[in-house]
Amino acid sequence: MASRFQREVRLELFHRVTAGLQCSSPGVEAFLPLVILFYELLPGRRARVGSTKEPEEENDPGRTTWDDVADWVAESKQSLTISTFFISLGAYLASSQDMRSTYICTSFDNSTLVRSLQWLGLFLDGVIVILLWRVLAWARTNKSRLISLSVVFLASAVGSGFLYTSLRMFLPSVPLSHHFKGIDALYVFDVVTDGFAVAVLFVSASLLTTEKTPLSLVGIFAFISGLVVGWGKLKLTGGAENTMHGVAYLAIVLICLGTSIFVYANNIQRVVLIHRTILVALMFISLIAATIVAFSNNRNDYLFEHPIETMIFKARTNYDRYLTHAAASKFLPVAVNEYKARYGGRDPPPKFDEWYKYAVDHKSPIIDDFDQVVHDIRPFWGISPSKIREDIQRVAKEPGIALLKVANGTASHSLSRDSEHAMVMDELVKMVNKFAQHLPDMEIPINLDDRPRVLTPWEDVRRFTEKAKKKGFGKFLTKREEEEEPTSQPLDLLQPSSSISVRKFQEMTALACPPGTATRAGIHWDVRDFCLSCVRPHSKGTGIFLSDFAVSQSICHQSDLFHLHSFFFTSPAVPPLRDLVPVFSRSKTSSYSDILIPIPTLDEVLNKANTQPDTSDFDLKTPALYWRGAQAPQVTDELLHGGHQERLVHLVSDNFSSSETLMLIPQNEFRSRAAYERVPTSYLNFLLPFDIGFSSVSSSSSEDSPNEFTTRGSLAPSANPLSNQYLLSLDPSPGSSPSGSIPFTTALKSTAVPLSSTLFVQWFSSRLQPYLHFIPLDIRFHSLHATLAYFTGLKGKASAADRLGNTKGAMINGREVRLKSRTEEAKWIAEQGAKWAGSALRREDEEVYLFRVLVEWGRVVREDRDEAKYVAGSKEAKEVKGLVV
Repeated sequence: MASRFQREVRLELFHRVTAGLQCSSPGVEAFLPLVILFYELLPGRRARVGSTKEPEEENDPGRTTWDDVADWVAESKQSLTISTFFISLGAYLASSQDMRSTYICTSFDNSTLVRSLQWLGLFLDGVIVILLWRVLAWARTNKSRLISLSVVFLASAVGSGFLYTSLRMFLPSVPLSHHFKGIDALYVFDVVTDGFAVAVLFVSASLLTTEKTPLSLVGIFAFISGLVVGWGKLKLTGGAENTMHGVAYLAIVLICLGTSIFVYANNIQRVVLIHRTILVALMFISLIAATIVAFSNNRNDYLFEHPIETMIFKARTNYDRYLTHAAASKFLPVAVNEYKARYGGRDPPPKFDEWYKYAVDHKSPIIDDFDQVVHDIRPFWGISPSKIREDIQRVAKEPGIALLKVANGTASHSLSRDSEHAMVMDELVKMVNKFAQHLPDMEIPINLDDRPRVLTPWEDVRRFTEKAKKKGFGKFLTKREEEEEPTSQPLDLLQPSSSISVRKFQEMTALACPPGTATRAGIHWDVRDFCLSCVRPHSKGTGIFLSDFAVSQSICHQSDLFHLHSFFFTSPAVPPLRDLVPVFSRSKTSSYSDILIPIPTLDEVLNKANTQPDTSDFDLKTPALYWRGAQAPQVTDELLHGGHQERLVHLVSDNFSSSETLMLIPQNEFRSRAAYERVPTSYLNFLLPFDIGFSSVSSSSSEDSPNEFTTRGSLAPSANPLSNQYLLSLDPSPGSSPSGSIPFTTALKSTAVPLSSTLFVQWFSSRLQPYLHFIPLDIRFHSLHATLAYFTGLKGKASAADRLGNTKGAMINGREVRLKSRTEEAKWIAEQGAKWAGSALRREDEEVYLFRVLVEWGRVVREDRDEAKYVAGSKEAKEVKGLVV
């Protein structure tokens, strides 16, 4: 009974520590063998097995010193203590050196209590193991031991269930009901197989424990897990992922030596069917291999060229290649052929010649590259036109959706004049009317919300896409295929104010990813440690710096983003649409199936007349990184700890914690080589020019987690934000106002350097080249300090006593470091971004893109879409023939 009570208390402690995981200490579990060892060494415990030699053997004059050492290892308490300590310390070193996530341990979180509960839980783990061992050791046979183990687990399950149900009766806010929708045969199979594996583990461990001591089992587990983790860290030595030189190697050394002594000191004959003699030999082989790997990896520790410098050079080449690829067609016939070559031999849509003439007349620098349009529309070729039109009528009744209508060559919209979004739709209609005479009659659902709307499961999108590919985008769906199309369930139109839980929303988002991806498999639960596997796909070969901005915007390999971006733990006011239905939106994440078009925001419409271009000199601007943003109206516990804006403000204003940040630091005076080092974040915040804070802070927060940003991190917006050399653009928090924030396009068109950290894609995203037009940042902000230091430099600040303002190099890790600024490179990026925005992101370019989308869409909704195509030789074709871009 006592054992069951202790397990239930241990589960509660585990729950409390997991709830405050961001404040916990890593590696505490490695010291469990020492807890068991303490029990083994208590007075009154059975003495260790002594020598089994005959008296004459002990007095044999032929005995050597090695014989005495072997007897000491096998019989003394000191050898057992030393070996156990080595294993625990090695496992701790291997598991405690991970970089911390930027998930916030706030000043209101009781970090001391969390760490105390960790150690209390460790002690209870030892007590539970010892009591379970004693219960099983009393049984005489394996059958009685298995019966005892079954009774213990069954009693624990019944007791825990009874306790849970009883507590819920006194906590009515927690529902008792459960819904099992979505549990299929595969889910049941996983539960059964996982349960069987756990049962085999417990049974095997219990039988092994009763044959020896509990320390034997715990020590073996610590040795295996510590060695696996240690080798994983050692392989990363010499790069940004493991900068703790020698720690991983020391961990492996301690584990190998400790295990070699432990198996003899604890009289363990075999470990997983491996004789201890062979095991000791394997430990020494592992030690030799670790030495070779450690020294070879250290030679790769130094970088002789900064990754950002390399990526800026590559960006120029990629940009030139993109322009050649995106604007290859100088004549209409060439554009037609290029269209067919790009899109599987499909002919351009009707009125393609009119679109081409419009693009040429408005000097569009992009003629051929409209892959985003094709990507967005392609799945709808797998749905019949009649079904699409039916879906449009249903979607039009959804809240936040307006209809853009094109009839008889004129565009209009469905909103009344008193609607708050009427001005936005007026502006959109004004754009469409410039080319509406070339469009067929159609109705287009426009999403006026900031959030995208169509969150269709990956399997559905793939089914429609494959059907479209199979038909070559150009054959009618047969009657049978139309009958096989899934009939969509009626959308929830009667409860416009209904919403879904955050958990349900995250599950829906995960289902939009392909099977086998990290996000589809489940949410990354470890909010304390930095997720290396989540970052590697978009940071290959560049250390901590982002190398592939497009890949970084895909959430399917980044399951930790569910805890690091406000969008994913803020419940949408209107549930997303699960069916693949046409909705045209301003922006979307990679999991949504909305069709992107340029839709002006209400703020852009209202301030259109007051917007003045920034022509100020870059050299006269303040050399600081500027950002302002409004906090969400309702600050939840998850938002306070993991919101992307909250994490940013906390990161640059944290001057008290012991957190560290990776920096690429020059290793000599001439900067010929550099290496990654960990530097206190508070010190970097002192050295680097940050001007970051909330323009407005919400006063609404949970009682358990007060909003710490009400006392720090709140700054008034600058009178002229564009007076700063570096402008940071973030995704706004859902429901927040644009107070004080600078739109990304505004920053791009200015003479400042735009830095962008976003998960959202817009119509122009593929036109921009990272490290040429803007500087990309990972949403985790782990490279923020290093990126800014590359451009602004890193040097010490003058002391108050130095009236001349002389500065020396910054003292980093005990030595003076000078990192010169690269202002000329920053200025060049600012110029390139503004120049390209002035030619490819104009109002005319928005119209060209919108025209292209509607021309393509107009063919999709036609009943004769398989025969509808541009035919060369028409009157319009002759008029534009020979036009040069």
